[in-house]
Amino acid sequence: MPVDLEGVWKIREEEVYPALFGPVSRGIFPLTQEIFSTYFGQADIDPRWLFHGVFEFAPTIARQSWLYVTSGYSNPWDQEPEDYDPMGESGAGVEFTFSVSEQGDWAIQTLQRMLAFDLLLGAGRFPGGDRMSMHDRVPLRAPLNGQPDCKIRNLMLVEREDGAQEFSLPSGEVILVGFTSMTDAELAFAKQHDSAALIEKLRAAGYHPVTNPHRDSLPL
Repeated sequence: MPVDLEGVWKIREEEVYPALFGPVSRGIFPLTQEIFSTYFGQADIDPRWLFHGVFEFAPTIARQSWLYVTSGYSNPWDQEPEDYDPMGESGAGVEFTFSVSEQGDWAIQTLQRMLAFDLLLGAGRFPGGDRMSMHDRVPLRAPLNGQPDCKIRNLMLVEREDGAQEFSLPSGEVILVGFTSMTDAELAFAKQHDSAALIEKLRAAGYHPVTNPHRDSLPL
């Protein structure tokens, strides 16, 4: 008998994620109606979106950073088990990650907002907008961790560099992508040059792929 949606869900969260990221730290933090209404002015949402969420993973021997990972985007919501294609995409075919230097609810909330934003983009809620793609830049319009001295106010979607970049489910393949951080000055540099040039400078300074909310802006 084919694995159903519930089985795929269980495999991802109870087998794949612990194997890739280590033990779950504090369970899952699901999306809420308030996230969609407060940050994006969207009161009418797909109820399935509230079954998406974010997991927190503590550092491991192989990874020194705290890691936050979405779950639910790769659910094959619109497919029957007999139609699953192991060589195709499972659900949206992607889950988001966010590597940070310290544990924080701000990291959970940030990734929740990025997931909610992309769900809305995919649903056509913003005219002319498509789902996020590599090197898309997202202004947060506030300090990343909520502290006034934090200079990081922007994120960029990037290839994941500090671990697995994909995994397989019975319903298909899933890629893992990440977010890296930018100050306003760094965002201006990326716009003037390109995202790859900024990522190279961030990596050289030790500011990428792990985000430290207390870091200074690059001297550009």
